[in-house]
Amino acid sequence: MQLSYPVENVILWELEHPELYEVKTELICDGTLMDERIDRIGFRRAEFKKDGFYLNGKKIKLRGLNRHQSYPYVGYAMPKSMQQLDADILKRELGVNAVRTSHYPQSHYFIERCDEIGLLVFTEIPGWQHIGDAAWKDQAVENVRDMVKQYRNHTSIILWGVRINESQDDEAFYRRTNAAAHEFDDSRPTGGVRANRKSSLLEDVYTYNDFVHDGKAKGCEPKKNVTSDMEKPYLISEYNGHMYPTKAFDWEEHRTEHALRHANVLDAVAAEEDIAGCFGWCMFDYNTHKDFGSGDRICYHGVMDMFRNPKLAAAVYACQQEKEPVLELSSSMDIGEHPGCNRGETYIFTNADKVRMYKNDRFIKEYSAADSPYTHLKHGPILIDDFIGDALQEEHMKPGQEAGVKKALNAFTRFGFAKLPKSIYATGIWLILRYHMNMEEAVRLYNKYIGDWGGTSTTYRFEAVMVDVSTRQERVVKTIIKEPMTERKISAVADHENLIDAESYDVAEVRIQAQDEHGNILPFYNEPLTFETEGPIEIIGPKTVALQGGMGGAYVKSKRLQPGEKQNAALIIRDCDTEIKIGFTVQSERNF
Repeated sequence: MQLSYPVENVILWELEHPELYEVKTELICDGTLMDERIDRIGFRRAEFKKDGFYLNGKKIKLRGLNRHQSYPYVGYAMPKSMQQLDADILKRELGVNAVRTSHYPQSHYFIERCDEIGLLVFTEIPGWQHIGDAAWKDQAVENVRDMVKQYRNHTSIILWGVRINESQDDEAFYRRTNAAAHEFDDSRPTGGVRANRKSSLLEDVYTYNDFVHDGKAKGCEPKKNVTSDMEKPYLISEYNGHMYPTKAFDWEEHRTEHALRHANVLDAVAAEEDIAGCFGWCMFDYNTHKDFGSGDRICYHGVMDMFRNPKLAAAVYACQQEKEPVLELSSSMDIGEHPGCNRGETYIFTNADKVRMYKNDRFIKEYSAADSPYTHLKHGPILIDDFIGDALQEEHMKPGQEAGVKKALNAFTRFGFAKLPKSIYATGIWLILRYHMNMEEAVRLYNKYIGDWGGTSTTYRFEAVMVDVSTRQERVVKTIIKEPMTERKISAVADHENLIDAESYDVAEVRIQAQDEHGNILPFYNEPLTFETEGPIEIIGPKTVALQGGMGGAYVKSKRLQPGEKQNAALIIRDCDTEIKIGFTVQSERNF
């Protein structure tokens, strides 16, 4: 039975203003209330068209990440607070506007939080590559029905995935799954994730895992090369991931390449007007089966580690939002981290209007978004191309000589002698012939302005600056300082400290980082930490862990109290010479 209730003057559900309404349903028999439930819904029009995705008539480029519902030590078994936290991280820390729940429907707590904060969801039936026999297919069709009936009241869901992820075409089977989704929800389109071009398209949206980018190839393929029907919408459901696994404790240039690959794909997709968007693989590292990990059964495919600590690639996504200032640097600025002690390419990741660079408190250069080669991203990575500024004025050179020397020294910084561009050799010959410079002089200038070879310690400072549009006033919103470390500290931050014992136990996540005195992560600090608890809490997992890439974490679980009872608790974290105490309260809201 279907009932219709016209509603007037509703506020539409938007990404930044996700308005929700309560719908109360009562079952009454002979005047007696037998049962009731309350659902929260929103009003919005989500449409996939052949040229992209539209929300309430406004075209939006979907920029998302894939999420496995996975946690260290316990697999999927985390309560409400941790499920909600992942949604908050995606929206507020990583700045994405969409998530794909790969490869199965996920906790209603997670999806409810997506409803609340305005995070779009592409969800799909369980499965990965394998298609079974007739009985197996019957169950998969039933899974579609169950998924749609259970999740269709979630406003954030915009697409039903009705194919087994990365499976081969099976027209008879997929006609059934597609029909099942439309039978129980005629308001949302269907899609089906495949890894094949020109695949049979029975669904409303062609969803495709595009792994064409290998660091050199274009970030994505054009729609016409992939889809079998140009009139239907097209969405990239995965990219990167296994193409470049990256650990938080990999060397600096590997972590930088990982970040740039994500930027390359995002920029390429942004340039394609008829691609609805893309979902990167993936949000965080996760445990996997024996054949797919890095020897330790962990997939290091995430832009975060397993404890949701950000790798450098996370900054590429975080930069695309405007609410929180972002400033990250791809380098520790230690020359010994690089082959031949040549810095290579150093990138700034920021969403600020400007970034000012200083070397030993001397202004070097100011960068802006316009300096980024990623022209289709609002805030793309910015290459640092000057380590000298106007410092060569101390040498009292003629203008032409100063410009040539500066060009050559900055090139040596990035490329080293063996990989210098041919234009720099021409500049060197010109400096020798025109200004009678020699190798001895070149070495002196290099050591003084670039080298950092054991002389005076070098301090770099980067300031992210926001400019008020109306007043043109500038303010520094974030600062990075890079200099030789003299102090190591352990940072431990809990996502919440009031644990509620209600429908189940509660869990708090504690992210842990080893940092220098300026808050920079120490990526090669891999020392052990021990955990101890006081009061009605306990640690999930081991009580001694080693940091990886200078990062790690702990999960604190509440113990059951009597109804209405409230107690204090604490987590104590120790390493060789540090002790940190985080206070918690545990409160029972059970009525049984």
